[in-house]
Amino acid sequence: MEGERNVLAARSLLSYDYISQLCALLLDLIYHGTNVPKGRGEPILLIPGFLGGDWTMGVMAGWLNRLGYRAYFSGIDWNIDCPNKTGELLRWRLDYIAQETGRPIVLVGHSLGGLLARFLGVNFPEQIRHVVAIGSPIDGSSWVHPLVLSTVRTLQVLRRTMDNSSPECASRRCTCLFSQSVFSPLPQGVGSTVIFSKGDELVDWRACLDPRGNNQQVSGRHISLIVNREVYHILAEVLATYSQGKELQVA
Repeated sequence: MEGERNVLAARSLLSYDYISQLCALLLDLIYHGTNVPKGRGEPILLIPGFLGGDWTMGVMAGWLNRLGYRAYFSGIDWNIDCPNKTGELLRWRLDYIAQETGRPIVLVGHSLGGLLARFLGVNFPEQIRHVVAIGSPIDGSSWVHPLVLSTVRTLQVLRRTMDNSSPECASRRCTCLFSQSVFSPLPQGVGSTVIFSKGDELVDWRACLDPRGNNQQVSGRHISLIVNREVYHILAEVLATYSQGKELQVA
């Protein structure tokens, strides 16, 4: 009973923070594009977080399109599959966007989506200009909430039951391309921006830092980072720099 009450309390807090952050974003001038540099059709691929899907990135996609960028969804309905398989599908998505636009792509990923974005940046740098990871444990330390780890393990068991996946899937013992390369440094020519919050209740902020990247701190909780106005201010600056062909200064 006590555990159920704790879960309900956590859900209420997360819901309140998401709604609060969304309301603050809708009232902020950044959301309406006031005094914000506009894009010129640059392609941006949005990758949702663990247990999320493209439906979670709708607010961000609409905002980017209004600013003049060209936002693309990932094609992920629920981000619960083997990350290596998801990465393979995203590779096809990259190819499609590159062929359609003829331009290098900016990747923006939330949580697990940020890890998938880093995976793509490491392995397919010729198609990618910049990677933005939001609330993503990119250093490989696995400093995430035990509930998240428990859910990952449950999904591993289900995958083994349904499609005979390896018992090492998504673990450090896994030998797939995702597990072996996701925590590698991004190659030269692919920029990195990391957005993290010390108030993140699911991912330890220290696991999000990139010693070679542009690390930016915001306030707020994990789920609501995708509608966090501070995040949008940072994205606007990063994308404007990319649009103008300049390089970001590493903090």
